[in-house]
Amino acid sequence: MNARKAETISSLKRVCLPVFLAFAGLSAATAQETVDTEKLFKEGIFLREQGQVFSAIEALETVLSNNPSLNRARLELAVAYFRALNLDQANLQAQKVLDDPKTPENVRLAVLAFQAQIKRDQAALVAKPHTFEPSISLGFLYDTNVNVGPSGATLPGGLVLQPGSTPQHDWAGVAQAGITHTYNSPTVIRFGETASRLIWQTSAGLYHKGYFEKTDFDLTALSLSTGPGWVAPNKWRTKLNFQADALYLGGDYLGLYTSVSPTFTLQLKNGELTWDALVLNKNFDRAIDAGRDSNYYSTGLSYGHLFLQGKLAVQGGAHVFMEEASANRFSNDGWEAFIGANVVAWQNGSVYGRYSYKDTQFDGVEPVFNVARDETEHRLEVGFGHNFKEGLMKDWRVSGSWQFTDNNSNVSIYTYEREVVGVNLGRSF
Repeated sequence: MNARKAETISSLKRVCLPVFLAFAGLSAATAQETVDTEKLFKEGIFLREQGQVFSAIEALETVLSNNPSLNRARLELAVAYFRALNLDQANLQAQKVLDDPKTPENVRLAVLAFQAQIKRDQAALVAKPHTFEPSISLGFLYDTNVNVGPSGATLPGGLVLQPGSTPQHDWAGVAQAGITHTYNSPTVIRFGETASRLIWQTSAGLYHKGYFEKTDFDLTALSLSTGPGWVAPNKWRTKLNFQADALYLGGDYLGLYTSVSPTFTLQLKNGELTWDALVLNKNFDRAIDAGRDSNYYSTGLSYGHLFLQGKLAVQGGAHVFMEEASANRFSNDGWEAFIGANVVAWQNGSVYGRYSYKDTQFDGVEPVFNVARDETEHRLEVGFGHNFKEGLMKDWRVSGSWQFTDNNSNVSIYTYEREVVGVNLGRSF
């Protein structure tokens, strides 16, 4: 009996042990798979929050391929697609969660709100890929130094300037009109882990400043600009602008300015860091401006920061520049810096202040004076703006400013002071 019992037990072991080991192995594999899924799920969320949305999508898609019913991962995937600007996929993944009868009611409400946001973004993108924005403004200003005359009338050697060469003051009317076309491409452009969209802006504008008496200094500018830009929401934006300005002074054609200017703005927490550059060609037409044709180059950085929940904005920056002119006496280089602030002072209204400093050194010597110009400029501007939100003036904006310029030069005829006070009324349509 004992021998038979021992044999039976041995037989059971031979049959059951492989089955037990198989189940034990399956349980271990399942447990390992659960651990791997959870790890990959957390990795997907981490990557998404670090801005690596495409890697996050790959991780969360892998999770769902192994666990198609894991709606928690599907919702996180929908958010990742939304941040990757793939609105169709974001809506599709959200809808799959809604279609699951096991989805709790509180989750269902959150998903419906998310879908509503997706649909608003889709409608805005599809309904208005092309937008046109006309604008107009009218104003008046008072200028204490229309002709930028020197502060002193007596030159070295006792020479006295004619009255017409000393500072002249006058009132002027200012008019400006323009139209901007913006194309918003629905196509997502991938830069590494960043999703962006292409925009293309083209603008045409007219500016005219007409003095009441000193009409020789009336200024008219006809401008045309165009160029692409890329926007990565909440991360960065960049633009490349090409522009041409035809200038008229006193009713006569002054010359043509053509330029290219790239900019790149990095969005930070409550702030923005911007790099910009400018390459400008000045081509003058009048004989009196012989030697002024030039190529101008500048580049620099600026940073803006918001305080007090966005009610106070502070910005500062610095640039270096160089100008290569046909005549050596007009070639120059130097640097400039500025700091400014804008504060919301009342409902729909704000005030601002800005100070800038500029240091310029010229290459060639000035006739008569026999020295190269070395100049510093101080400029201070304060102003206000108010947007009308209702009534007869709804959508119009009134603004005003006072600007003071103090230019100091080792060549006396280039030392001057100037004040300009103005008020403007304008709107966009």
